[in-house]
Amino acid sequence: MAKDIKYDPRTTPARADLAADSLKGRIRADKYCAGTEYQVIHGLTNLRSQPENTSALCSQLLYGEHFTAYEIRDGWAWGQAARDGYVGYCRADSLSPDFFPSTHHVTNLCSHIYPEPDIKSPPLGQVFMMSRISVIDELPHKGFVRLADGNWIFATHISKLFCSDPTSEALKFLYAPYLWGGRSCNGVDCSALVQLSFAAAGISVPRDSDQQAEVIGTTLADDDVPRQGDVAFFPGHVGFMLDDMHLLHANAHHMRVSIDPLKEVIDIISFQTDDPPLKFIKRIEKKPEA
Repeated sequence: MAKDIKYDPRTTPARADLAADSLKGRIRADKYCAGTEYQVIHGLTNLRSQPENTSALCSQLLYGEHFTAYEIRDGWAWGQAARDGYVGYCRADSLSPDFFPSTHHVTNLCSHIYPEPDIKSPPLGQVFMMSRISVIDELPHKGFVRLADGNWIFATHISKLFCSDPTSEALKFLYAPYLWGGRSCNGVDCSALVQLSFAAAGISVPRDSDQQAEVIGTTLADDDVPRQGDVAFFPGHVGFMLDDMHLLHANAHHMRVSIDPLKEVIDIISFQTDDPPLKFIKRIEKKPEA
C-alpha cells in the first residue's frame, strides 16, 4: 500500500483518483497512469488549476513545449509540463501527438508564423520568447525560414544560440503587463520573468520564486555589494538587480515590469508581510571563457 508522504502539488502529478505510474508506492491514488506525451501547438496555452476557463491560472505553456497528459476528458487535459514540471489542466485541442524536433528558440518577445514567406500574407498565429521552433531549412528566403510544418517565421526572430546575460533578456520585458501565471510579453509574473530570462541563457530554473530560491546561485554576504545579474528574493517575489540599488521585476504594484529602487520595493513589501521583506540576494558566477 502506498504511504502518505508530503509532496508539492504544483509539480507532482497526483490527485486522489489518479496519479502518475512513477508515484506508485509513494502516493496513494485510486488508479495510476503512464501518461502520454504531447507537443503544444498553440502560441500560448493556459495551464489552470481546474478544468474550467474561469479557474485560476497556474502557468502557461509555450508553443513547441512538451506536456504529459494523464487524463483527457471533456476537452481538457490534466498533466505535467516537461519544461518545469508544473501540473495543471489545459485545453486538449492545444496539444498534438505529432512531434516536430526543436532546432531553434524564439528570441524576440513575440513573432508571427506565416503560411508563406511574405510579410503581406495573413499570419497564422503568434509565438513567444523561448517557444521551441523546428526549422527544416536555415537558408532564409525573403528573410524567412521554413518550418517543419510547412509554415514560415522571420529568420532573425529565432536562434540556436543562447545569450550570455539573463538580465539583458529580462530587460526586453520592460513595461510588459503583469499577469499572475503569465509567461509571455502579453502578461508575465515575477518568477516567469526570471525563468524565461535564464532559459534564454540556456539555464533551466523552476517556475516559482520559492523553488528558484533553492537552486539559483550563492547567497551574498551582508557586506557584499549587489551587482547587475544578481537575483533578489522576497517573500513570494523575485527580481533582477540592475546595479547595487535598482531592481527589475514584474510586479502587481505597478501591474507591469518596472525598474524600481530596491529600498522602495523593500518598503512596499514590508507592509505586506511580517517576514523580513528582503530574504536574500543570490549570485550566479559566470563560467570562465574557454
